[in-house]
Amino acid sequence: MTGISGEGWKILTDGDDSENIPLWRALARFRSDDLDEGRKANATVINRARPIFRRYYNAAFLASLAGGVLSFIVFFVMWIAGRSSTGDALFPVGLALLAVATAPQLGRQIYQYGVATPDDPLALPHDSDRHFDEFLGYLQRASGPQAYYKPRFGKKREALDRQQFLGRLRYFLFSEHDADRRLVMRFRSGWALPSDIFVHRDDLERMIALTKPKRKGGPGRNLKYTYAEAVIELIGDPRLDTLDLNDEPAATHAITDWLDQWFKAAADESGDTPRRDQLTPYAKKIYAHLRKLATH
Repeated sequence: MTGISGEGWKILTDGDDSENIPLWRALARFRSDDLDEGRKANATVINRARPIFRRYYNAAFLASLAGGVLSFIVFFVMWIAGRSSTGDALFPVGLALLAVATAPQLGRQIYQYGVATPDDPLALPHDSDRHFDEFLGYLQRASGPQAYYKPRFGKKREALDRQQFLGRLRYFLFSEHDADRRLVMRFRSGWALPSDIFVHRDDLERMIALTKPKRKGGPGRNLKYTYAEAVIELIGDPRLDTLDLNDEPAATHAITDWLDQWFKAAADESGDTPRRDQLTPYAKKIYAHLRKLATH
C-alpha cells in the first residue's frame, strides 16, 4: 500500500494525538508531498472566496444579536407592565424582534444547504478547485471516510453527516482558521463549526493511495490482481466494526462487496477487476481472522 513515511507523519500529527488528522492538514498532504506547499495552495483558494462571506456573516451575527437583545428588553417590559394596554401593544413588537433575531440564522442555513436535505453537492458560489473537489468526493460518499470533531466539553467524538460536505460553503471547512470554519453552519443544527474537523490517519492514507498511478499488468507481475494490497487496505476499515460476526454468510458477503468496491476504484485503464468468486476466499479469511480476534 502506498502510504506516508514515519517522518511525514511526525509533520502531519498534532502533538501525541497521531490518529486524528485535521482536515486542513489532510487536504494539504493530499494535494502535495510538501505540507507547507499544500497548505499555502489551499489557503490561496480559501482567501479568494472569504471576504464577501465574512461580511455577510458579520452582518447576520449583528442582526441576530440586536434582535435578540431588543426582544428580551421588550418582553421584560411586558412582564413588568402585565395585562395592560402597554403590554398588549408591545407583544407584536416583541414577536417582530424575535423574527429579526432568528431570520439571519435560518437564511444562512437555507442558503448553505437548501430547503430540503441535499443529496448531491450544491453549486459553489465561488471558483472550484480540483483537489478540494477530489478530497470532498470521498467525504460525500455514504460509504466514504467518517469525518468528526471533538466538542469543547467531553472527549467523545461527534461524527458529521456526509451532508455537511454538500453545502455551498464546504471549502471553508478546510481552513486552519476557526473564524473561517464558523462561516459554515453544522448541517441541521444551525450551530457554527469553529473547532477542527478530523479524519482518521488510516482513511487519509487510503485516499492518498487511491490517487497514486496504478501499476498495469504485464511481465514481472506474479499476480494479475493485487489481492494482498486490497486486504491491507481493508484492515482497519471502520466498517468492519459493524459486522455481525455471528452471521458468517452475511459478514462474508459484506466483506466481498467492500473488496469488490476497492478493486473497481483501483482499476487501471483496462477496467479489469476480479470476479466475486475470486474475492470470496479472501473475504472468508478476513472473516475468520476477525472472528478469532473477537474470541480472545
